[in-house]
Amino acid sequence: MNKRFSITIKSAIGCLLFFIIINRIFGQAEDIGRLVSYNKTATGIEGIAETGSISIKVYNQNIIRVTASALCKVRDFSYSLSEDAIPVDEAFSLTETDKIIKIETQALIAEIEKLPLFRVTFKNKKGTVINEDMPGAGFSTGYSGNRTTIYKKLQPGERFVGLGEVLGNLDKRGMGYTLNNTDTYKYGDPRLPMYVSIPFFIGIHNHEVYGIFSHNTYKSFFNFGLSTPDFSSITTEGGGIDYFFIYDTTVAKVIEHYTFLTGRMPLPPLWSLGYHQSRCSYFPDDNVRMIAETLRRKKLPADCIVLDADYLQDYEPFRINKDRFPDMPALTANLADLGFEVTASVNPGIKLDSTYFAHKDGLEKDVFIKFPDGRPYTAEIAPSMNNYVDFTKPSGREWWIINMKFLPENGIYGTWNDMNEPAVGGSYLPDNLIFDFDGDSANALEAKNLYGMLMARSSYEAALKHGVGRRPFVLSRSGFAGIQRYAAVWTGDNTARDEFLLNGVLLNTQMGLSGVAFVGDDIGGYIGTTNKELFIRWMQTGLFSPYARNHKEAFSNANEPWSYGEEAEAISRSFLEFRYQLLPYLYSEFYETAKTGIPVARSLCIDYPFNDKIYLSPYQYQFLCGEALIVIPVTPQEKIKSIFLPQGNWYNFYNDTEIQGEAEFQEEVPIYKIPLFVKESSIITLQSIIQTTKEKPSDTLFVHIYNGNIKNTFTYYEDDGYSLGYKTGEYFKREILFDPITHVIQFSKAEGNIPSKFTILKVVLHGFDKALRKLVTDNSKTILLQDESNTMLDGLKYLKEIYDPTWYNTLKSKETAGKQKVFVIENSSAELNIRW
Repeated sequence: MNKRFSITIKSAIGCLLFFIIINRIFGQAEDIGRLVSYNKTATGIEGIAETGSISIKVYNQNIIRVTASALCKVRDFSYSLSEDAIPVDEAFSLTETDKIIKIETQALIAEIEKLPLFRVTFKNKKGTVINEDMPGAGFSTGYSGNRTTIYKKLQPGERFVGLGEVLGNLDKRGMGYTLNNTDTYKYGDPRLPMYVSIPFFIGIHNHEVYGIFSHNTYKSFFNFGLSTPDFSSITTEGGGIDYFFIYDTTVAKVIEHYTFLTGRMPLPPLWSLGYHQSRCSYFPDDNVRMIAETLRRKKLPADCIVLDADYLQDYEPFRINKDRFPDMPALTANLADLGFEVTASVNPGIKLDSTYFAHKDGLEKDVFIKFPDGRPYTAEIAPSMNNYVDFTKPSGREWWIINMKFLPENGIYGTWNDMNEPAVGGSYLPDNLIFDFDGDSANALEAKNLYGMLMARSSYEAALKHGVGRRPFVLSRSGFAGIQRYAAVWTGDNTARDEFLLNGVLLNTQMGLSGVAFVGDDIGGYIGTTNKELFIRWMQTGLFSPYARNHKEAFSNANEPWSYGEEAEAISRSFLEFRYQLLPYLYSEFYETAKTGIPVARSLCIDYPFNDKIYLSPYQYQFLCGEALIVIPVTPQEKIKSIFLPQGNWYNFYNDTEIQGEAEFQEEVPIYKIPLFVKESSIITLQSIIQTTKEKPSDTLFVHIYNGNIKNTFTYYEDDGYSLGYKTGEYFKREILFDPITHVIQFSKAEGNIPSKFTILKVVLHGFDKALRKLVTDNSKTILLQDESNTMLDGLKYLKEIYDPTWYNTLKSKETAGKQKVFVIENSSAELNIRW
């Protein structure tokens, strides 16, 4: 260590305390100052600056953690980080000059300036700057009272994506966002905070990508060059500076590293990927039966009926309204016979009610959030005054877990955590509330943003405990980084307007960029009156979302698919059927998400981050459903749709017309369909139409392979969709390879301990030579090809009996289906190579 920067720890602490006192007295903004001394550790360095302590830790070759605090070391304890997120013993080098300490891994370089101010610059191995602290007095790392700010120099052309549930454009450059979990009913203003806070974003510039995860639970403000062209910044209301810098070559890899830190979603139950029909509220029980029976009678595929809070007695968790639901177990058994699961709402408020066992028990067990004088915090979630469970307290979580047995005891296996910001007046919690924080005590400023996630955690653990071997399904409105480990998230109380259809798509893909893959918005719009055209367009887009729920507020129009007339019902049925046909593909994509963190609904910036056109307003709402299928949302006002397809070759999903990438064009969008395109070399697996995931499909798996110039592998995955047996090998998995160079289609040897539920493979080849008549297997067996027209999704399918025959025939004549090459083989577990 250079002696010039070495003083005694005792002297350093004395200087540090002096500056802290001055700062507290005068409330002045202070830089952390120059680095006074430091020690090398097994994972990086720890040091003392003029007004604070710093730490740089290498977590792995791609992740470096930076902490700085004026008061003390930043908490090591974290609710957001996964159990695997610990620094690993990987090689890095440390070198030093008079002014700079350089930490170098195999992937990146962190240069720590010692003077004139502590400052960190991240570079790639070529020495190119990826991200750097802003130089100069008053910038870099600083404090103002308890508030901390880190300033980052804006790079030329730098874009910012992600940050979870925030509004605005895909590219956040020039905007500022507050993260502070809030019940923002009827949201729309991007300056207002939303229900979920995910303090992670991805920076994109000069063909480089990186991520920053601000590991701080306090209210935060992210400035992406708002009102200044020079710098971005992250300001937090307390807790010190604590962030992870992530660097890799692709956006997908950055997401993979981020979800290594905060965890990945477990495999959900298969039924949760189906269609959910919801309302505020379905009651009494006969009304619920009517909804379920009507879905079945009209052959509208669905898997879940959702009960909003009116099924409870006075909105009290753990107590069912016996007047409205006199025999809930009988109702859920009846629904199960029809192939329906039930998801039911609970909120975190425990009502002040002398007849309510849970309130009395909660007081006795001391599980509620308190004021410093020991009084339980009391506030309203309309219409009740409540105390609130402290989910940072182990005994509070356990109390919730025990009491949540009431759902499975009543045949309900889906848990909906609502109002969990918590949605008290303005979602404001008094600063002086005391949370247990697993024995380490914290106030509301630090704990509030964690509240929804920890409620979801407790509900997830309750479902594991009481679910008789079932996989949990938890839905949460509020959350923080790491919520994906416990719950799906829906994007709150949206409005029935065109722009909310588009905003919902963007929120879904932004959540995916931020590690939360199981996400969706309220189809049709929760608030206000939905018209027929808007409902149709929302169903067409929403059924490609990872989580597909139709939901509507009380005292508004009915929102079931049949509520808008025969045309809306017929089109909805076609798209619902396709959702269920697509389940083998979707489930395989969910498996990939559980393994890598890569989302199911993918912003185009994951695969095409440096293509300027994908950030333009007309195109930023386009998204990929899985790796293969690009979805173009359409609003009722759009009769002609502007479309952009990025580099590579694409196929029109409906007729197999080939389109060369980097194409901008317009297309008519009749009400019965939306534009869909398939990426070259893609592999999409489908099954027969079913009405519920409880229904067994036919014995044939349809494997659609699209010709192209790119080698591609699709991991096909299935299990029982119900239990946790997949964790011990109870699954069927195989790789399907398309290699245009060697002209091979390969089905690898299957992995796992169970056979596939499909005994036959029907392979459909798109875009192959029309003269192709036969294929040859690796044992020289000849496979003859048949010509066939396969229409996977036909929005006109159920309109024939509704439209005027002449009009219907005119529309039908405009729809041309592509001709494909088809062959059928046995679905064995052995490896099979097929050449053309």
